[in-house]
Amino acid sequence: MHVEARIYLIEDDPTILSFVTQALDGRPGWQLVGHAGSVVQALQMAPVSGANVFLVDLGLPDGRGEDLLRQLARACPDAELLVFTVFGEESRLLEALQSGATGYVLKGCTHDELLSAIDQILAGGAPISPILARLLLRQFRPEVPNASITASPEHQLSERETEVLKLVAQGYVNKEIATRLSISPATVGTHIKNLYRKLSVHSRVQVLRAAQERGLL
Repeated sequence: MHVEARIYLIEDDPTILSFVTQALDGRPGWQLVGHAGSVVQALQMAPVSGANVFLVDLGLPDGRGEDLLRQLARACPDAELLVFTVFGEESRLLEALQSGATGYVLKGCTHDELLSAIDQILAGGAPISPILARLLLRQFRPEVPNASITASPEHQLSERETEVLKLVAQGYVNKEIATRLSISPATVGTHIKNLYRKLSVHSRVQVLRAAQERGLL
């Protein structure tokens, strides 16, 4: 038996509003009870919306989503706070959880994956995108120096390669990475080839796995 979902979206991107609306169309009985595009609007309207799930972006135009999470957790203690964002950094994940989030899903998921996350959170679970769950689990592992990385300077990643790696982990393609870093797609391709060489892999999936194993993500 599914719990009724009354969802309030806090997001300034109209394409995400459209995505969420389309996803909810596939779940009869679930409804979007409101939408805010800023922290100020959310603090005024969200607490009186009757929502039991808040979908919260961390990159809002007038403030940080983490600060909003703390205020919503106090104002609506019985509601679930599900982060829905592009930010895949470990620091943002941890701060969001510490601020009251009960789930963390990356944009770029499918309609079904978003609905599944809402199902889980309403059932008492804590849905987290798989790649982020791996990062979170690393917090509980003892640090083990990797001799092949620390002993070989030629295997160490440059600052730019690390930036590219993090964006690859967030699911961005070369053209999107180029736009975000203000470099050419060809330069992005060169950095990714360097990542393949330094991590001794041959695909993006292998890059992410090797980077996680070495503590680079």
